[in-house]
Amino acid sequence: MKIMKEMKIILWLTHATRIMHTLKVPFRGLGVHFIIFISFISFIIFISSCSTTKYIPEGKYLLNKVDIEMDGSGVDKSALTPYIQQKANTSAISVSIYNLVNNDSNFIKKFIRKMGEAPVIFNHNAATLSVDELEAEMKNLGYLNARVSAQIDTAQKKADVIYHIHNGEPYRIRNYKMEIPQLTNRSGRSERQGNRQNNQQNNRQTNQRQTNRRSWRNITPWRNRGLIKEGTIFDMNTLEKERQRVNSLLQNMGYYTLAGDNLHYLADTTLRSNQVDLTLILLDSTQITPYTVKRVNIYSGYDPLEKDAYQITDSVDYKGLFIYYDKLHFLRPKVIAEKVMVRPQSLFRQRQGESTTSLFQALSCLERVDLQYVENNYPDSTLLDCNIYLTPGNNHSLQTGFEGTNKAGDLGVALDVTYGNLNIFNGSEIFNLHLRGAYEFVSGSSGSDTLTHNYYELGVSPSLTFPKLHLPFIGTYMANRFNTQTQYSLSYDIQRRPEYIRNFFNFNWKVRWAGQRSPISQSLSLLDINYVMMPWKSKTFQDFLDNSVDSLTKFSYADVFTAGINYNLIYTNAETGRLRQNLYTIRFNAETSGNALSWIFNAAHAPKSETGQYNILGNPFAQYAKGDIDFSETFQLTATAGLAFHAGIGLAYPYGNSTILPFEKRYYGGGPNNVRGWSTRYLGPGSFNQGEANDPTTHVGDINLILSAEYRYKVFSWLEPAFFVDAGNIWTIKDYPNQPDGLFQWNKFYKEIAVGTGVGLRFDLSFLILRLDGGTRVYDPARPIGNRFVLFKDKFLKNSAVYIAIGYPF
Repeated sequence: MKIMKEMKIILWLTHATRIMHTLKVPFRGLGVHFIIFISFISFIIFISSCSTTKYIPEGKYLLNKVDIEMDGSGVDKSALTPYIQQKANTSAISVSIYNLVNNDSNFIKKFIRKMGEAPVIFNHNAATLSVDELEAEMKNLGYLNARVSAQIDTAQKKADVIYHIHNGEPYRIRNYKMEIPQLTNRSGRSERQGNRQNNQQNNRQTNQRQTNRRSWRNITPWRNRGLIKEGTIFDMNTLEKERQRVNSLLQNMGYYTLAGDNLHYLADTTLRSNQVDLTLILLDSTQITPYTVKRVNIYSGYDPLEKDAYQITDSVDYKGLFIYYDKLHFLRPKVIAEKVMVRPQSLFRQRQGESTTSLFQALSCLERVDLQYVENNYPDSTLLDCNIYLTPGNNHSLQTGFEGTNKAGDLGVALDVTYGNLNIFNGSEIFNLHLRGAYEFVSGSSGSDTLTHNYYELGVSPSLTFPKLHLPFIGTYMANRFNTQTQYSLSYDIQRRPEYIRNFFNFNWKVRWAGQRSPISQSLSLLDINYVMMPWKSKTFQDFLDNSVDSLTKFSYADVFTAGINYNLIYTNAETGRLRQNLYTIRFNAETSGNALSWIFNAAHAPKSETGQYNILGNPFAQYAKGDIDFSETFQLTATAGLAFHAGIGLAYPYGNSTILPFEKRYYGGGPNNVRGWSTRYLGPGSFNQGEANDPTTHVGDINLILSAEYRYKVFSWLEPAFFVDAGNIWTIKDYPNQPDGLFQWNKFYKEIAVGTGVGLRFDLSFLILRLDGGTRVYDPARPIGNRFVLFKDKFLKNSAVYIAIGYPF
């Protein structure tokens, strides 16, 4: 039987291969990818037909389906899924693969079973427990009269379990109040101070009153942002969040000993019409005593795993902070002081400690940060010491990468080496040095004017990153509120080919900042200089550029100088610890180039060239503006299925000293993250159809539009098939003669939006996502009007593309 099953698998794969031969698919390039793709799909279809109950014991049932049915609205079923104690298998295919072998007695069988998933045997006790858990959670959500029952249907050794939930009417809050004197007495003082010793009160009363007043001014706006409103549902989850919010509010008013469980709700549910009167109180008023931080101690270079070996050899009193060092003088005092938000002789505030920890954790040189408050037997029992322990990480790294290449039969090798130092000047400065070398023997080179028969590339890229903003006026202000960085980078790259020599130079001054508890991260390149220079071209290659190519191709091999600024913003709603949330990300990018140079040349009344342009280093510099906005969101439909959407739009415009954008700044269509029915850089612009597939210089534009939707479904923990639809195109903003029909026009652009569709597989390898996508064209704007719908028409393979990529497309 086992041999027959293996033979069936082989026959399935062989049959798929024969189909490809019948269609005359070449076994090179795209055809090979299609063979692999279709063969794998055929294998999945075969597996899905196998029995899932083959090894289910007699009298037992495979848990085939679990569902929740509710007779009311107001509760998301996905929020109740975690309370179901036994869930069905991810998919029938995963069980079928597991059942391909009868045990895991050898390596091959273990591997097969690991690829699959053991069948889940239905358990009555788990169903009973699930009923209790679901009913308890419904009550927590405010449905105090909710009832839950389980319907179990069994047939053919399979069990379907449906949990029926009768919601009932939810209870709502009629009145809510807080009986906490510390939040209702503006002075911030109450009977708690009567417990303090008289001599302590007399010495500190004035300072404490002033501190409390400052604290009240900071806290009052937050105090009014309560989560519980009259008329809202009596939801225990909301109540717990409100209790945590109030507890945090009080801890930021100095109440160090306050515990969260000291805040208690009194709920009167005896009212009619499903209403509740709610009061938040303190159980133990003795915990309400304000504390002050007397001393801040920082232990630099401390390792908690070798704490006995930590010997203090030096100490520094820097701006009231006591900094201790062992033999390793790790981090300069100024750098440490900039990250410490807890100050001596200040009221205890939990938020200051959290901000301090966050700022230190942003330093790449630190492996661990521990912040502790301790009572140090002071005569005044309300004084604290704040101890901060800084543990250094492994601050040196060396990475190497080696690759072999084969381009049209020309063999080559490439080597990358990167050295990193995360604390080069003892201020958490990051130094990186990247070296790259590549060599390729170009067998087809000929001609007396070629420089060499070989191709090689040499590049060096040093960069230095500081953990602060090097900006006047605002640098200090932002240091206390954001995680900040300033990076300076240089790169120089030399490419030598038989036909030409090309040199690349780049200098970038970039600042980055992100709020400590903010979902927004931002960066700004204050100065981004690029210079591409071609000091030598062979006569044959120059004649080719002058006589055999269009102006766009020729321009892509010209010297180009750009100098501008770039701004980038990323916003995401991803929250650690939250499952099944709908994740979305917004990216915005804006850049300009050449404006400052244009102003300087104009102010200096510099002469222009014959083309009416200002030149720098003998060539006109680029002047343009460019902006992009991109949105992506994933909706989790079930535990194993989701919908992902993506939309992006971009616009670039050359002006002033430029009539066309630099080639590398122009948009392109098609590719693994674009409209996947087209090969990379072969879509558009507009309805332009005269370019060649191997000529990327013609398929570029100044306007970009992309819309995508993708349905993803996990069949195993490591495999996720997907079905996608992509739409989009690029257009030119000017009517270039070498790109006819590429111009964007309002009355016809919507007729030039290309549409593609396809299927894909995502392989979760733990350390990365490997993606295989096969897309085909549905609507091709490059074809004549009336003949643009090409799905399932002639030349299906020619109108399709297969991609192997890393990560999700969006």
